[in-house]
Amino acid sequence: MAFYDDLTALPNRRSLETLMKQGMARAKRHDRLLAVCMMDLDGFKPVNDIYGHEAGDEVLVALGKRLPEVLRKSDFVARLGGDEFVLLVEDLEDLDDLSNIMEKIESTISAPIPLSHGESVQIGASMGVAIYPFGDTDTGDKLLRLADQAMYESKANKADRERFWVLFGEEIHKAVSLTPAQQLLDAGALEIWYQPVLNTRTRKVVGVEALARLRDKDGTLLPPAKFLPQLQIGDLSDLTKKVLAQSLSDLPLLNTQGWSLWVSVNMDPRSVSKDCIICLQEMIAQSKVDPSRITLEILEGDDFLEQQKALDHLLEMKALGVRLALDDVGSAYSSLLRLKDLPIDEIKLDQGFIRSLEQRPQDLHFVGAIQDLAAGIGVDLVVEGVETEDILDAIVATGAQFLQGYAIAKPMPISELQAFLQSNPCHDHPHPTSLLGFYAKQIAAHNALKKVICQAPHLTDYRTLADATACPGHHYIRS
Repeated sequence: MAFYDDLTALPNRRSLETLMKQGMARAKRHDRLLAVCMMDLDGFKPVNDIYGHEAGDEVLVALGKRLPEVLRKSDFVARLGGDEFVLLVEDLEDLDDLSNIMEKIESTISAPIPLSHGESVQIGASMGVAIYPFGDTDTGDKLLRLADQAMYESKANKADRERFWVLFGEEIHKAVSLTPAQQLLDAGALEIWYQPVLNTRTRKVVGVEALARLRDKDGTLLPPAKFLPQLQIGDLSDLTKKVLAQSLSDLPLLNTQGWSLWVSVNMDPRSVSKDCIICLQEMIAQSKVDPSRITLEILEGDDFLEQQKALDHLLEMKALGVRLALDDVGSAYSSLLRLKDLPIDEIKLDQGFIRSLEQRPQDLHFVGAIQDLAAGIGVDLVVEGVETEDILDAIVATGAQFLQGYAIAKPMPISELQAFLQSNPCHDHPHPTSLLGFYAKQIAAHNALKKVICQAPHLTDYRTLADATACPGHHYIRS
């Protein structure tokens, strides 16, 4: 009890003194570097103010478990008190080694932390680093003082810094000029909204798409069309990581309330890389979610998907157990070639073909062709853009299984999603109920009959075909 912190079970200040002496001795003996890292949490006070001190304690306990997991076995983390921690990172060959470890630490700290009452919070950190044996650093106390000074430099330059940690004696790494969207993303203004996906066969919601939103300083909610053009490839990778992390935090919450849904997350194809696979592997390992409930939606219109290395990376991602979807199918010229070659489990039809069905009902022939293609290659088809009741009626009449759009539900935050699911939404009325739905039903029936007549005419009876009242549409026309 004298050497460990009551709350987090980490080594305390007294224990740290011994660990520092031992670490310095090992660094000298093995001719390696020892990094002493003083860390203070950013955004911790608002957690206490909004949710209470018990929630603040939950955050500290969570970090007390996460930090040792992300560090190597040779490293240590101690809690000095309050929201201050000290990390001892040993056996470093150079500062590049330290940079790699710091990236993992930052990802671990910034990942959402679920609280016992159902909410989740995200925090940041400021860190100062002193290196042994550089300069006049012959005692542990002196190393801690230098690390503390560097930490205050990091905190004082929070708005301008490029990274969350500062090495004592070096200039602050100033961030380049950021776009408004980049600033909001860095400031933690990201919100995850979920849009339900309906299974027309069970008439129940079976999954959700996780959609990114940024909350502007004036409270305005920015949709992706507004902020995505302002982001770079690195930002998009970070965005996907944050959206997936929040989704993996929210799914278990929905599980406890009886809704076992899958989630799909958008991913820019240019961010598909080895680092991406390693990050995905770590996130799956840390979560309680079966990877088969995760679908990564990759935008169809990028030439990157035609490269062999992209195919190799996608195969590695599939090996982790996640599902892959090709988004906006039909929006680019090479769709069919990609469908043939890529290891996908699902295709999402470009919304442009669905939203205009009331003006262009003849596009139902194209929808039917894509349904046949999906069935033929053995992948699921999700039809997006189902925005009106008539379009919903028509798409259900075609026999499409998975639908998404405003006619089913708009995107909503997790609290509203819970209320929506609690209301037990179902679409169990018979179809078709509209002229557009009737037209879709007729097309489906006509195409099925045409195939039979063309391929096996002996199965049809001309006397039945001549009887208009035997037509499946006769009842609907009369009604």
